[in-house]
Amino acid sequence: MSAHDLVVDALVIAGVTGELLCCLGLVVARDVFDRLHFAMASTTLPPLLIAAAVIVEEDWTQPGINALLIAAVLFLVNPMVAHATARAARARRFGQVEATDAERRR
Repeated sequence: MSAHDLVVDALVIAGVTGELLCCLGLVVARDVFDRLHFAMASTTLPPLLIAAAVIVEEDWTQPGINALLIAAVLFLVNPMVAHATARAARARRFGQVEATDAERRR
């Protein structure tokens, strides 16, 4: 086994472990707001690690660039999706999206 294979294996193991930890967090989290944190974490570092493994294995060819592009899109789009989900959850739970007067005074 070469150093190249070890690097690829380490990146894949780190990425998959990160995703599994985020999935475990989604299962054990109490409410939607806690689950959102784990969902956000699953789109930050683990996809970048997997994309790095693909780039190390395939070099800067189409599969490597595609993996990096997918990881970047996940990283950039998920905060907007999470924000919209949090607003919808707040509206469903409290019947409003805007802060109340008591919340503004804090």
